[in-house]
Parts: sequence; structure tokens; C-alpha cells
Amino acid sequence: PKVTGMVSHPPLLGTQGQPLYGAAGARGRKGVSSAARRRLYALSFACVAACCVIYVAVASQGVAVERRAVELLGEGMDKIDAKYLTAETGDGSDLIKKLQQMWFVGAHGGKPEMKAVSDEARELVAQLVVAPFPEEVKKPISGKTNPCDDFYEFACGSWTEENRHKIPAYKSSVGLAWNQASHRIRDSMEELFKTDEGPVGTYYKACMDLDHVNKQGAEPLKPWLAVVDGITDKKSLVKAVATFNKNNIDNLFSWYVGRDPTDDETRAFFLTQSAVTLPDKTYYTEDSDEMKGHRAKLQESIGHLFGLIGREKPEEEAELVMKLETDIATALDDRVVSRGDHGTVVTWEKVQETTPDWLWQEWLEELTSCSDSPDGGASMCPEGGHPAVLATGKEGGKPLLMENVAFFKKLGPIIKTHTTEAVQALMRWKLVHSAGPSLSEEFLDSLVHLQKDIYGIQQKSPRPRKCYYSTLDTTAWPAAKLYADKVFHRPNMAATSAMLEEIRTQFAAELKVEGWMADEDREAAEDKLHKMFFQVGVPTDAEGKEDWPEKTIALEGLLGHELYPNEMIGDRLQIQEGLRDLTRKPDRRKWGGSTPTAVNAFYGPTNNGLWIPAGILQSPFFDVRNSDARNYGCIGAVLGHEMSHGFDDNGRQYNARGELQDWWSPSTVKGFEKGSECIASVFDSYSIKGRHVQGKLTLGEDIADSGGIKFAYKAFEASGERSPADRRLFFTAFAQTWCSVQKTKNAVAALLSDVHAPNKFRVLGALSQFQPFADAFECPTGSPMSPQAKCSLW
Repeated sequence: PKVTGMVSHPPLLGTQGQPLYGAAGARGRKGVSSAARRRLYALSFACVAACCVIYVAVASQGVAVERRAVELLGEGMDKIDAKYLTAETGDGSDLIKKLQQMWFVGAHGGKPEMKAVSDEARELVAQLVVAPFPEEVKKPISGKTNPCDDFYEFACGSWTEENRHKIPAYKSSVGLAWNQASHRIRDSMEELFKTDEGPVGTYYKACMDLDHVNKQGAEPLKPWLAVVDGITDKKSLVKAVATFNKNNIDNLFSWYVGRDPTDDETRAFFLTQSAVTLPDKTYYTEDSDEMKGHRAKLQESIGHLFGLIGREKPEEEAELVMKLETDIATALDDRVVSRGDHGTVVTWEKVQETTPDWLWQEWLEELTSCSDSPDGGASMCPEGGHPAVLATGKEGGKPLLMENVAFFKKLGPIIKTHTTEAVQALMRWKLVHSAGPSLSEEFLDSLVHLQKDIYGIQQKSPRPRKCYYSTLDTTAWPAAKLYADKVFHRPNMAATSAMLEEIRTQFAAELKVEGWMADEDREAAEDKLHKMFFQVGVPTDAEGKEDWPEKTIALEGLLGHELYPNEMIGDRLQIQEGLRDLTRKPDRRKWGGSTPTAVNAFYGPTNNGLWIPAGILQSPFFDVRNSDARNYGCIGAVLGHEMSHGFDDNGRQYNARGELQDWWSPSTVKGFEKGSECIASVFDSYSIKGRHVQGKLTLGEDIADSGGIKFAYKAFEASGERSPADRRLFFTAFAQTWCSVQKTKNAVAALLSDVHAPNKFRVLGALSQFQPFADAFECPTGSPMSPQAKCSLW
């Protein structure tokens, strides 16, 4: 690079006389500070005096480390001098390499005398690496950590230190990139919500009328509590549970309508295990003081909320809920097992045999009927109900699948053991817990008290923020259309689509040379990749024309001034839409539970398609003003991640049509499992507060991260000539996508329940196994970010 700006010192030269880095003033945008330059010269000669110390330090660790040090230094220990340090090319890579070697030997040689030299080398590496970066990329970086030691701390350390104690009291975590994008959407949408005259504006205004909501108190719950109070026997209990199901409140077990995993032309009805209040079954079953404390706080909160709805013996009923929910939690399938459960085809007779203490036919009849809503609101049910759902599991009907069979075998004894009063208490709790955010402040305050114990949240969200996100949830599709029409920068769609095709090209090239795949499996995988479709920005049909779903206008004229009834209308729409879907031919391009406002991206294994919502197609993930290195490192890695999901431990079980099929040969499966087990072992080694990441639970996401960074990087390299500084910026942009801080309680909850590893470990796990990263930052083999044995799959 050329020198720019006025400098008080001559440029640092390599052996051929070329400038190493430009400088603008004492510490220029692309320069190294004068103080750093002086330290560099000093360090060059300090190494002469220190060489014997290095030798002693290395020798003290045994012959193997001594040999490693000699290998690293490349020439005799007695020849370290200024020439050794300044023998570099014009881009500075050789100098960085030498400094990294000095850091590694000094940091791991075992002698305190080498710490000063190691620290100096580390600081200079940081300054040399960061010098060409844009200011907004530099700011989060910490020079206190060597990028080859802990790249997450290097890329995010300063931001983490600054924000560790700035998490808002109403939040459990903050992310650098994700929060920027979410805040940008909110800032642009809130004014639109205030002026909108459709369902979006109606819901938002009802939510913001806090005086009215507070005056209502528990009144909106009375029609639903009456349903529970009306239970007198098993038949009325079953009917009441189904009534709640139709309003998106599950008790005892759950259900949904989805794609038949073995037939892409058919939908099926699924039965699945229940959710519980606390984040994971561990909270109910572990005999530690930590988990006992969480259980006690939950029981206390249930009792307090029962008092708010006028129960005469709230503490006694809270105890009933805890005992029943603990038994349900104990019966739940492990998350790793449940994640790989695609469902077992059954008949209703088989379901009755599996869980004999439940009246399944009566439950199904009520679920599919068009009975009036308890609160008098719109039922959203089509005339005649849902006869196709009644016919599931029978000859000529749609398939019936049961997930978590072991759970349903245990559910019968649970129902038999607990009284009707206990199930009623559970139903009241499920109702209050789900409705609480839409009720008066006393309910919100009580729920926040519980969230404080579980996630570390200290206070309820400011009302405008709470109402924004509630509106975005209940009126999701009308709000998404508003965003697409009024805010979204549509040219970003074309650029993203082009990047997706570049990444697909690199993935396809890798498939051709993947050594562990049999040739016939390779061809099938290439076909699946070729047939994978992309939905970018907004819903489109196969020809690329915008194709918004019926839900975009379904709420027109149905919402009013009452907040909780509005919430229930939105829930009923969702449920009825799902039931109607059973008779519809699956639309592979349907967005499902996501909308274009999501700051996220998705892959559907039964669809073999990617959804890249408009919400993520903005800075800092993608910006036409940013360099290729930043765009490919950020949104490119996200796109590659989603594409790789088609070939993770779950996605690889589905063929090009999205059908569950054993389409790989045993030798290919063996090769895949060897690579995936290696990746799982890497993540098993990470821990928070003594609790380890579950590598098998996070495996799908970890495989996708590994593939995502690889194919995005290859696409980045193929799309233009790249310098060492460009490559380092690419990896830094990737890491800064995941900069985040979270409260400890939330970290533990996520570790136990989330299929994603904690953000820090996503960065470390993906990059430490990727050789081009080690090459870019000149990481010595054996350093933490460049282990000698690396895991590789795709």
C-alpha cells in the first residue's frame, strides 16, 4: 500500500524497500502508530537478548515442544535478530507470521520471562491486522487477545467489555448485529403502526391504551376460566382441552398439521409432546440448589397469579400445577432424541392403545368442530368444520403421525394419577401464563418477577416496545406487507440472489471432490442442491412474481379495541389456517411461521428451500456501501449456513423433493457420521458455568456454520482478487455477526434448550476448524484457533 497523509516517521520498510503499511498522521486510518513502530524496532532487538530465554523456556517443556519451536522459527535459535523480523513482503503477512510465532512460543513456553515479549508480539499483531479495517469494524475489536488464541474475544472483546453491564433491564441479552437490524426495522415501522388504519394500527392502538387495559384487569379471562370451571367429568375435560387447543393453548400434549415427511404431495396430522413452563426438563428433574430455586420461584409465581384471578386457594392449586408439570417434564423425550424424531405412522386405534386414559375421538371431534369461541369473538372456522381432520389415520384419509411415542406411553399413567382438579389448575395456569402479556400491569409485573428468576430480566419492557413486538406477532403478515411496501430496499434482493447462486456454485464444486461420498450419492446430492429453491425478501411464486398469502388480509375488519380478544382472534386464525392446510396440496414456497420482517434466515428440509426475509437484507448484514469482505463474511455466511442445512445431520435424510428417504449408501453415511461426530466432539468441549454444550443437540447448526463459512469464503475468493487484509476482514465480519452479551441465567437456559451453541462457541468452533482462517491470521499450528487435528465435513 502507498503511504498517505503527513507522517513524522519514515514508513516501515521490508527487505526490498517497499512500504509495509501506509500511515495518516500519528495513527492513520490505514497506518500503524508511531509508538507501535518504536515498539516494533525495540522488539526486534529484544529478541536477540531473549533467544536464550526462549530456548530455556521451550526446553523446560520437553523435547516435543522444543522441536515444535525450532520448526516454527525456521532457523537456529541463535539467529533471531532484526533481520528475522523485517524479512517480510509488502503486505505485512510475513511480519505477522513471525510475530505470531513469537507470541505462540512465548505464551506457551512456560517461562514468565517470555510474557513481555509475547505480549508485545500480540499487541503488534493486533495493530497490524486491524490497521486497514473500517472504523466501525475496528471499534468492537480488542487488542488484548491474540486472534489465534480466542478469535471471538479478539473480534468482539472491546464491544463486549463496553456492553457487558449495559443490557437493558427488560432484556436478557443484546447482540451487536442482530439488534442493530431489529432496531432499524422498529424505528421505521412504529410511525407506520401509529397511522395505519388496518389491523396493524388497530391492534397497536389497543395495546397502547394502557389505561383501558389496566381497567380491564382479569376481566378478559372470565369466559376462558368459565370453560375450566365447567369441567365435571372426563368428557367435559377432554372437550375443554380441545377448546383451548383451538385457541392455541395446549395442555398435556400438543399437535400440528405439517408436510408428510415421506410424500411431498401430502400433508399429515401430527401428535407431539407438550411444552412446559421452564426452559428445559432439567429445571424440573435436577436436584441442585440452582434448579430447586427455580422450581420454588415458579410455584410462588403461579400462586401469585392465581390470586390475581380470584382463586380461593392459590398456593394449594400452585402445588398441584407443579406436581403435574414436573411429571410431564420428566416424561418428555430428551431434546436430542426429539430433534431426530420424524414421526411414526399410526391409527387412532393405536393412539388410544398408547394413551388409553384419554378420550381421543371425543377430543378430535371437538377440535374439528366450529363451536363458538368462549369470548364471543370470530371463530375463524370454515362452515362444516374440518371433516378431513376427522378422517386422518383412517383408510382413505390423510396420514396420522405420532412423535415422541415414549412420551405418550407415559402420558396415560400421568393422567390417571393426577386428579381432574390438578388438570384444571394446569389449564388455568397455561391460560394466565399465555394471556398475561396482554393483560393489566399487575399481571405483567408478576410475569416479569418469574422471568427475572429464569432469564435475569429485571423489569417489564417499555410500553411502545412491548406493543411494537406484540403487533408484529399477532398481525404478522399485514405488518410484513406494510414493511415491504413502505420500507424495504428491494434492490438488495437481486444482489442477495446473485450471492446465493455464487455460493451454490462453490457448494456444487465441493460435492464433486468430497472424498467420503460414493459416486452415486454425490450425483444425488448435486441434484438436491440444484433443485433447492430460494425465496429472497418477500413471498414469490415460481416465476418470481410477488405472492402474498391469504393471511395478509384475513384480519381485515375483525379486530377492535380490546387487546386480549384481538390476541385470541389472531391465534384462532393461525389454528384454523393450519387445520385447513390438511386438505391443501403442500406449497413448497409457503413461508410457514416466518414473515419478511424477520431478522433471520431459514431452510426447510421437507421443502428443500431457503427463505431469506427482507428484515435481514440490511446493514450490518448487507450493505452495498460495504466491501465484499464484509458482505460475504456477514450475509454470505448466513446464506451458506442455510444452504448447508440441506446436508446437515437432519437435512441430509431428505431427498431433493423434501421426502424422508434413505438415499445414501452405507459407506457414505459412515463417512458423514465420522465427520459429524468430530464436529460434535469440538462443541462438547465448550462449557458455561460447568455445563457443557450438547454437541449432538447443536450438531445441525454447527454443521451449517461450518459449511456456511466455507462456501461463503470460497465464493468471496472466486468473485475477485483478494488481499491478505481482505481475507482477515472477511473472518472478522463473520465473527462480529455474533458479538453478544447475555445475562448468566439466560446463558444457562439457552445452553440447556437451544439447538444453537452460544454465539462465542459458534465463532470458535467454526473458525478453529477452518484452515483458511489460520492461514489468514498466520496462526501457528497447535495454537487454540488452529489445532493440529481439524474436523471437516462439507
